[in-house]
Amino acid sequence: MQSLTLTVDEIVEATGYRRAAEQLAVLLKAGVPADRRPDGSVRVWRHHMMGIGAPKQAKAPRRKPELASDRKAA
Repeated sequence: MQSLTLTVDEIVEATGYRRAAEQLAVLLKAGVPADRRPDGSVRVWRHHMMGIGAPKQAKAPRRKPELASDRKAA
């Protein structure tokens, strides 16, 4: 079973950097949620990189605007 987070080598491969600050900047710029552990290393949850996340919420249907020109003359 794979761990829940990416390994250090996987993060280096994904970002191209070994320094945590550069890794974090690249990941956040790419839209990948990442944070720092208490020891200063970068943590990326595996499901964020694999595209397995929370199901996308359906958008609420848009209401049709009520325009003055659409109103019937009384």
